[in-house]
Amino acid sequence: MKRLIALLLCLVTVLLCACGGQSAAPTQPTTEATEPEPTEYQMIVDPKTPVCDGKTLKILTISSSFGLNTTNYLYEIAKDQGCEEVVIGRLFLAECTLRTHVKNLTQNKLAYRYYKKDAPGDWVVSQDNEYSMEMGILDEDWDIIFLQHSATGAAEPNTYSDETSGDYINVIMGYVRQRMTNPDARFVWNMTWAFPSYSTSGLFVGLGSDQMKMYQLIVDTVNQHIVPRTDFATIIPSGTAVQNARSSYIGDNLNRDNMHLNEMGYVIAGYMTYASLTGKPIETIGLDKFGSSVVLLPQDKEVIIESVNNALENPFQVTQSVHTERS
Repeated sequence: MKRLIALLLCLVTVLLCACGGQSAAPTQPTTEATEPEPTEYQMIVDPKTPVCDGKTLKILTISSSFGLNTTNYLYEIAKDQGCEEVVIGRLFLAECTLRTHVKNLTQNKLAYRYYKKDAPGDWVVSQDNEYSMEMGILDEDWDIIFLQHSATGAAEPNTYSDETSGDYINVIMGYVRQRMTNPDARFVWNMTWAFPSYSTSGLFVGLGSDQMKMYQLIVDTVNQHIVPRTDFATIIPSGTAVQNARSSYIGDNLNRDNMHLNEMGYVIAGYMTYASLTGKPIETIGLDKFGSSVVLLPQDKEVIIESVNNALENPFQVTQSVHTERS
């Protein structure tokens, strides 16, 4: 009897060890893919690559007021540089986001004021709510279609799509392509600027009134949503040119209110746009008077040229100006 009990105890021990061995067996290494480490931004789109030949410039902007600011003196700059034909059309809606553009085109809505300039003098301007996006597209055989986000949306990476419409830029581009009369027209993106340090804009205050924080958000958002695309011919780094100039003796004096550029800011953005689109040197621009209030001194021109050239070289980072004191 004792022998039987001993055998039973041995059998139980063996079974327990076997079960324990199974539970302790080494697990196989996982084969699931892991997320790659983030990499440095790669400049797939090069702002130094010319979009046009500099002889003809026919550009349509679909934008908010920041598009007006950016192109206000583009006609004069291009003409000064010998551009034979310059036509600029601007579909404008205040504070217009990409989402609002999509809503407007879906409804073929008369939502825009239309500015046009193809001769010296003032812009020809329609009334508010007189133009649809389609009307602007069909007005000319545009060579360049200029897109951007709203002043605040440029710093908000989650405002480029939704579940219903999908990617807003894809929708806008698709709409334009179906209607543009020049099949070789090319798209460009305008990277806008951070607000002045004194801005009381809700977005800016929410960022701690930190200008460099807003600038970096704009840069990050462009690198997330625009740089990886292959359907933009170039990025116009207007915001970097403005930020570069702010590091000079000009300081934070390039705005007329909480967000919009002033006349000097228009000049910097105009130089930046011309340089990005044509690849032409800006050192030969001879103009020293713009509008009714801007007279450029030689050192002012040096700051503008420096700021723009540095933005072309480093579109996603601020380059400190050497002109920190007015001579």
